[in-house]
Amino acid sequence: MARAGRKRKIGVKRTPSGRVSRAGAAPANMDAILLRMKMFGLSEKDARDQKAATFIGRLNLMDRKALISNAQYDAAVEFLAVYDKYKRAISAPDGTKQSGGAGGGVETEDYARWCKRAIEAYMGPNRDGQGGVMGAIAAEQGLHRNRGANLYAALDYIVCRDEQHWHMVGDVRLALNALAHHFGLLGTTKKEPLAA
Repeated sequence: MARAGRKRKIGVKRTPSGRVSRAGAAPANMDAILLRMKMFGLSEKDARDQKAATFIGRLNLMDRKALISNAQYDAAVEFLAVYDKYKRAISAPDGTKQSGGAGGGVETEDYARWCKRAIEAYMGPNRDGQGGVMGAIAAEQGLHRNRGANLYAALDYIVCRDEQHWHMVGDVRLALNALAHHFGLLGTTKKEPLAA
C-alpha cells in the first residue's frame, strides 16, 4: 500500500514536535547577547565579545572612555591565573572549583614543587610579599600619592569577585598598572625615584 501525503522535506530545522520550523536562523546564544546589549548598553559587536562577560572586560570594551587599557586587562587575566593557582596550592575551599576537585592521593614531589612555585608567584619567595604579585601591589599602595586608595579591595571586588563597583575603578586601574609592570606587559619594570 502506498503512503499518502507529501514527501518529508530533508535538511530543514524542525520544532520538538517534528513540524518544520518557521523561525529564522537566529544563533543559539542570541538571548544572552540581547540581554548584554540591553543591560550594559553595548553594541552587538561588543556584546558578542568574550570580554563582555566580566565587569573588567566591559571596562576594556568602553573604548570611547578608555577606562581599562588592553595591558591592564591582560594584567587582570594574569593576576586571576596566579590567584587561582595560589588558592589551589594552599587548598582553599574554592581553590579546587576549576580543577574539578582535589586529588585524593599522596602528594608527590612534583606537586609540592608546583605548590611552592604557585605560592611564591603570589606572595613572593619570603612570603613577605616581595617579588610576588602582592609585593607589586604593596609597593604601589605604599606610595604617598596613592594614600586613600585601597588597591587590595579594588582587585578583590572588581577582578576576583567580578562585582560592579564604579567608585573603585580608579583604584583598580592603579593596581592593574602595577601588575602590568610586574608581568612585563608595559615594557620595563616601573622604578620610583628615591625620596631625598
